[in-house]
Amino acid sequence: MKKSSSFGNKLLFQVLGTTILVFGLSMFFVSKYSYNSSQEEASNFIQKTAEKYASDVQGDIDRSFLVIRMLKSKFEEALNNNVKLDEEETVSYLKRVLDHNPHLSGLWFKIKDTGLLFNTVKDDSNKLYYDKNGAFNPYVTKSNGKYKIQPGAVYNENDAWVGGPMKSGKDYITKPYFYPVDGVDTLMATLSLPMYYKGNYIGTIGGDIVLETFAKMTKKIKVYEHGYTFILDSYDSIIGHPNEKFLGKSIYDVDEDTEDYKAALEESKDGKDYIFSRVSPTTNETSYYYSKSFPIAQTDTNWTFFVSVSEEEYLSHAMFIRNFSIVAGILALLIIAGIITISIRRLNKNLSSISFGLDDFFKYLNKESTSPKTIEINSTDEFGVMAYNINTNVKKIQEGIDKDNNLIEEVKTILNTVGKGHLDKRITAQTDTDSLNELKNLLNDMLKNLESLIGKDLNVIIDTLATYTNRDFTAQLDPSSCGKIGNEIIQMNKMITNMLQASQADGVSLQNSSTELTSSVRTLSNNATSQASSLEETAAAIDEITSTIEQTSLKAQEMLGISNDTRNSAAEGKGFANETVKSMDEINEQVTAINEAITVIDQIAFQTNILSLNAAVEAATAGEAGKGFAVVAQEVRNLASRSAEAAREIKALVENATLKTNSGKEISNKMIEGFTQLESKILSTSKLIDDVTNAAKEQSIGMTQISDAVGQLDKFTQENAAIAEKTNSIAQETNAVAFKVVENVDKNNFEGKGSVAKQPKQEVRASTKKDNEDTFSYKKTEVKTASTPKKEQTFKSQASDDDEWESF
Repeated sequence: MKKSSSFGNKLLFQVLGTTILVFGLSMFFVSKYSYNSSQEEASNFIQKTAEKYASDVQGDIDRSFLVIRMLKSKFEEALNNNVKLDEEETVSYLKRVLDHNPHLSGLWFKIKDTGLLFNTVKDDSNKLYYDKNGAFNPYVTKSNGKYKIQPGAVYNENDAWVGGPMKSGKDYITKPYFYPVDGVDTLMATLSLPMYYKGNYIGTIGGDIVLETFAKMTKKIKVYEHGYTFILDSYDSIIGHPNEKFLGKSIYDVDEDTEDYKAALEESKDGKDYIFSRVSPTTNETSYYYSKSFPIAQTDTNWTFFVSVSEEEYLSHAMFIRNFSIVAGILALLIIAGIITISIRRLNKNLSSISFGLDDFFKYLNKESTSPKTIEINSTDEFGVMAYNINTNVKKIQEGIDKDNNLIEEVKTILNTVGKGHLDKRITAQTDTDSLNELKNLLNDMLKNLESLIGKDLNVIIDTLATYTNRDFTAQLDPSSCGKIGNEIIQMNKMITNMLQASQADGVSLQNSSTELTSSVRTLSNNATSQASSLEETAAAIDEITSTIEQTSLKAQEMLGISNDTRNSAAEGKGFANETVKSMDEINEQVTAINEAITVIDQIAFQTNILSLNAAVEAATAGEAGKGFAVVAQEVRNLASRSAEAAREIKALVENATLKTNSGKEISNKMIEGFTQLESKILSTSKLIDDVTNAAKEQSIGMTQISDAVGQLDKFTQENAAIAEKTNSIAQETNAVAFKVVENVDKNNFEGKGSVAKQPKQEVRASTKKDNEDTFSYKKTEVKTASTPKKEQTFKSQASDDDEWESF
């Protein structure tokens, strides 16, 4: 073997390799531990920062809800005590609440029954703080230390701040919106709570908060050198960010890569925190993100506080510790490597001398030389003692090798005899080597055992087995000279003979059974075909029933729509009747005024008539001089009489009009009562129609389940048909195997052959593909699954345009 490198060099490489590996692992674990510790410390800092400021945001929102909940308790307490509140005191109280809670910018309440807590006024009274429906509805706001009180928007359940808490029955916060405050668009949100009286919903109460406080908070937060924070609400809207142009926008509108945000917000809904890394759209650097989820009051929604830090800043301390550990480890490794190299070179010289001596000894052992050379080392250390011991043992080995060679030659002779099949020879030579003596004894024992197992001559057994391989099992061995194996072969011959006889009988029996199985499988296939036809008819009937139920549900929906239109028309008619009653009352007032005016005219006519009589008397007294005046007095009297008569006629007409007006008023009142009853009947009808719709839906679901069950039966029928087809194929193959078994058994020559009565061979026709299709296939029925439509309600958040908020 050619020496590629010395032991010293190998030892040097191994020691250096081990040292490098140990130092490398040490440096790796030390730097990793230091790196992980610094990373964990930085992560804890980021997590504590997020938890602190998330708690601040949560506290502001919770305090706002607490104030509104206090106002709700005050109103509900007044209702429970049947006490109506004073308007001015209520406004003053709302002002004081705003004074003590600067995080609130406005307070309001919406009551469904306008006269439940406060007195109502006429619609056109224009009383302070009352809306156009005559309900006390103040909207109190405070900005820059100044109050602004104006009538709020009328009660409308379509408004998010009214409909939201009404439907959820708990705390509610709207989607962020911009609202002008002192001429500046300000990001705000509305908090609201439902109010109840005797267990029934009566309205909502709430307040507005300015979200720019959170935006200012995120600007002030310093996370390392360039890190920043931002806040998302439950609507995925940004309510706090150092960049003001992002405020109020959805996070999905300001960043195209939204997968990580989606995952973080999904975890936030369950109250879980989330960590991810990505390129920040603000700093354009790969950054570490941590999201902290926190609940908002009792709204069952969570907001999320995000912290984003550049990984270069976030891991700067950890990277410094890691680099320092690597440099220090390399320097230490270089020093140790130098010391090891010097020591190994001193060792290499002595190892070379021993190596040359051993090489010469191995040449002797390999017959390359006649005698080995001795190793010459004059030192008295471990290497000198090693050389002396090697030289002494080489001489002993040389003497023993000659005896061993003699024994090996005799073994070769004996083994050649055994190779010819004769097992009666034994080994007699001796040696000083215990292992060879033991080997000689083992070989002699082995020959003795072989002789007892297979006899003295192995060739006899081989010839007998050769006849067996030619399917002739009539040859027999001599039990006295064939050994144990020969006797076992005799027993094996008897067993094979019995097996062949049994196989011949089993083949005939299997043939008969497979023929009966084929007939049974065909009957099973016909039954599966009939079952499939029945399932097809059942599926068709279920489809028709499902279609009828769906039509019934659609008609019920149309009837519900018509009922709602009728109810609206009845309500409109009731309004017109109320307007008619009001007009009748106004006509009565005008008629009364006309009646009074007619009475005055009648009195004037009476006085005029008296004056004309006095004038006539005076004219008669005056004689000729008063004739002309008497004529004038007569005409005045005639005019007064006609005026009185006309006044009486007008009065009669006015009284008749008054009677007709009162009659019309009574008719209008009856119409109002009729419309009220009609509206009640329509509501009952709508409820009945809704019950019909729900029943149709339940029937549709039931038919869907039946259809699914029929589909499962259809699937099982197909599987049964497939199994029947496969079973038929197996039966035919089994029949063929049975004939093949009998045929193979007949090829053997054994005792008792032909003693089993053979059945006549029946022709089994293999089924073609077309036959299988005709026998086992049927039309697969498509079972339709009825689907029940689900009504989906979408809650739209309030648009943030100025006109709608002006109306509020």
